[in-house]
Amino acid sequence: MEQKFINDVTNQLNVLIEQKMLTGWSLKATESRSLQRLYSSPDGATLSCHQSRKVDGDAYKLSVYTPSETDGMVGTAMIDLVTYQPIEQQLANAAEMAKGSQNKAWKLAAPPATKPAPVETCDPLIRDNPETSAVNIEKEFTAAFASADGCHLNSAELFLNYYVSHNMNSEGLAYETELSELYLEAAMEKAGQENDKEVHEHATSVTAADLNVKGFINDCALQVATLGDSEEPETADNATILIDKNALSQMLDAVLEQLNCTNEYLKLPFLNSGDTFGDGKGDALELSLDPTIPGMVLSSAYAIDGLPAKPGLLIENNEVKDRIIGNRFGQHLELNPNGISGNLVVKPGTLTKDSLAGKEYTEVIKFSSLLIDARKLTWSSEIKLGKHIAADGTVTLVKGGVVSGNLKENFTDCLLSATTGNVNVPQSSYAPPLGYKGPDAMLITRGVSIAGK
Repeated sequence: MEQKFINDVTNQLNVLIEQKMLTGWSLKATESRSLQRLYSSPDGATLSCHQSRKVDGDAYKLSVYTPSETDGMVGTAMIDLVTYQPIEQQLANAAEMAKGSQNKAWKLAAPPATKPAPVETCDPLIRDNPETSAVNIEKEFTAAFASADGCHLNSAELFLNYYVSHNMNSEGLAYETELSELYLEAAMEKAGQENDKEVHEHATSVTAADLNVKGFINDCALQVATLGDSEEPETADNATILIDKNALSQMLDAVLEQLNCTNEYLKLPFLNSGDTFGDGKGDALELSLDPTIPGMVLSSAYAIDGLPAKPGLLIENNEVKDRIIGNRFGQHLELNPNGISGNLVVKPGTLTKDSLAGKEYTEVIKFSSLLIDARKLTWSSEIKLGKHIAADGTVTLVKGGVVSGNLKENFTDCLLSATTGNVNVPQSSYAPPLGYKGPDAMLITRGVSIAGK
């Protein structure tokens, strides 16, 4: 049924091109499969599945382009196609909508002369046998929770999703992409106490290996152990903080927006080749994109605009060396599209545990909600859980307050860890996908303030 529907849609679209009703089209047809399990925990330590369901679905996203009365312009519209309404009427509605949205014209990506090499973009076990993968994760969860002293488990959820998308356009481009997603959620509290405070956290990944169930349980257990036992941080105008790979990757993802030529075309702040980002006597920033890392969320043989995906060095020694030049906005700016895309890759630095000895700093274990302004390159958040480490090594658990910073200053005189880690987070309803491979911590010595007690 899916293939017949796709064939019927593309045939009618090509007829509309022949009739000069359309100048082009692009279609993404996605098939999804999801195994979803909900758990209670009668004994407060093990998982008891009270609901297990399979959810399948299909989605069809169509973009159409129509002739314009104005030279150099094109009408554009995007719609979700459905299988239960006449195709002809849906396409007519899309073409009519496009007339009211005029944009500068561009040429869609055509099939490359040589097909790019395939890239592994999903967990094969989730694709082929999600039930086995779920059982493995349940066993790993139970074993990890057994060592979480003082915790009482209330509930949990586990979703294993698989997607396969067929991408095609009027230029003859056609390729397929796969993606797996895992979502693990747990709610727990202090054992033996009144149920008035609960830690409710979740973790996501593309592969089961990257889910790191044990690390997730340990992080939750630390929050449980500190319920009611932390202090608000001290106010500081020029604070030194230690952040982890999750916060670091989100900050660099905001920088990446300014390395995209789209910002230049839209007259938003952007970084150009030759510009400096960060500086000082600390570790220099070296930032690349790589679409070929197996099992990572932003790995793909093709970039999002249909160009063959290519790796690229964007920042070296704090200097911008290249930018992301996509198919559409590259043409608008009369630049050559380069297909640079993929996961953030950052060169490790010199920071070690030994080098932190004797320093006073605040380690942010988890931000409450890290809010980053990609235009101003500023950020702020409350500390959900952290530690203040005095110069003599005294540790105080901290929570609350507001931490804020400026990324251009933050990457001046900073130290990046010598050890590395991965961030592999699928898209959610409130954030785009994020793939990162690089330092698992960063010591920021400039451009941070804390508003506390």
